[in-house]
Amino acid sequence: MTQHSPLKSFFSNRAIKHILYWIGLIIFFGITWGTYDNDYVRSFTIQTFGLPARMILVYVSIYLLLPFFLIKRKFIAFIISYIVLLLITSICIQRPIIFFYVEPNYFPNWHSEGYFTITELMNTILDVNIAAVIPLGYSFFKFYYNSQQRALELEKEKIEAELIQLRNQVHPHFLFNTLNNLYALIIKKSSTAEIAVLKLSKLMRYMLYEANVPKVSLKKEIEYLKNYVDLEKLRFDTTVDISFNSELDKDYQISPFLLIPFVENAFKHGTSLSKKSWIVVNIFAKENNLVMQVENAKLTDSKQQQELIGGIGFNNVKKRLHLLYPDKHSLHIEDNELSYEVILKLNLTKIST
Repeated sequence: MTQHSPLKSFFSNRAIKHILYWIGLIIFFGITWGTYDNDYVRSFTIQTFGLPARMILVYVSIYLLLPFFLIKRKFIAFIISYIVLLLITSICIQRPIIFFYVEPNYFPNWHSEGYFTITELMNTILDVNIAAVIPLGYSFFKFYYNSQQRALELEKEKIEAELIQLRNQVHPHFLFNTLNNLYALIIKKSSTAEIAVLKLSKLMRYMLYEANVPKVSLKKEIEYLKNYVDLEKLRFDTTVDISFNSELDKDYQISPFLLIPFVENAFKHGTSLSKKSWIVVNIFAKENNLVMQVENAKLTDSKQQQELIGGIGFNNVKKRLHLLYPDKHSLHIEDNELSYEVILKLNLTKIST
């Protein structure tokens, strides 16, 4: 249990803070005005008489005008209502106290120009308003800070919800493709079907138990990709020339399932069971920077290639890159007559969660 010192508990009480503020205000202006004639007692007394109007202005503004207008972002209505309140407290409360009591009793030689003279009224308005500067300034700051915090929380919740939705899209899409691969091996009565089941079990273990976190080991993510590529090698046998290379100077953290769509798309659009084709996957990580190159033989026409760029997996990864690595990634696509190449660069020094 956290222990609070008596002094900290004393100052944490709201009523105590308010009392200390008003006492501080009286002392500050009492000393300021008392230096003119060295009559500090009279100065403190006059400042005390000014409290009713000042307190009404401050507390009505904070507890009525702020909730009704400012928090609802009705700024013009707040300004108008505050000015009206300031005029009422100054003319109807502060001015009568000064004119009918303070001046006759504490300034007997003072010759007032009148109750409603512009000079006297402006002095009274400024005197009353000055007490509200600090409380309203603090309230404005608190309102702005809380608004910013709420906006950040909402944005964070929105991003997290979208990331969860995007990550969930990966699983059925990937599983569908993998089961199709396994089905093809079983149809061919391939002896590698058992190996494929083992590889698939490793993939599923990673998907269900190891990658259910915002960040994963880059080594494990690459191992996951390697298992996927091995499954594809079993399906295509010697029809597709597959090269998979990775090199890391150390382990890093990366968002799970961020790299798999590029590899999936390469196999989906760059391979054929009847045509000789090739795929190259290179992943390098050095000094906090990752470079992934995926290149495949181009076997599809231009229309199908456009579908690749706009496919579910590709749109998914683009959104995730934007959310997780804003201004920390680049994605370059090279499309020519013979091949289709994707180069992804990531700065892994920090990842949004």
